[in-house]
Amino acid sequence: MLRPFALLTLVLLASCATLPQLQPPGIALKRIDLLQLGFDEQRFGLELEVTNPNSIPLPITGIRYGLTVSGIELGNGASTETLRIPANGTTRVQLELSVNAVRLLGQLSEWTRRPPSDLSYLFDSEIDVELWPRPLQVSREGRVPLRIAPGAFSL
Repeated sequence: MLRPFALLTLVLLASCATLPQLQPPGIALKRIDLLQLGFDEQRFGLELEVTNPNSIPLPITGIRYGLTVSGIELGNGASTETLRIPANGTTRVQLELSVNAVRLLGQLSEWTRRPPSDLSYLFDSEIDVELWPRPLQVSREGRVPLRIAPGAFSL
């Protein structure tokens, strides 16, 4: 006769084996907008393209993310917006990143004087999926255009 703990372990292992394989979504950073450049706060808008490689819809319940641009760690952010990415589909997502770092002002000032056409980036994220036991880890490197919004400067 199996002991209760051993029986529970077997049941848990069997239930894990029946979970469908869930592929992490593809993420591409499509644009960075400099929304506000001030002494006490710098705000960036991020536009992502999220692609679901799975044959079932992907109900995202939260995203935690970090962004490094041109070798400079801009910061981290989080969104609890609920998204539903269709099966084998793509959705555009808008995120915001606030940075309170005086050390970035020199680089930001340079970008405003001579805006680069594009920037290299590293986007790291953890994506929470409804009813999924653990976050999906997604990282992406690439190049992205920088756009400076009208009225972004409040120095």
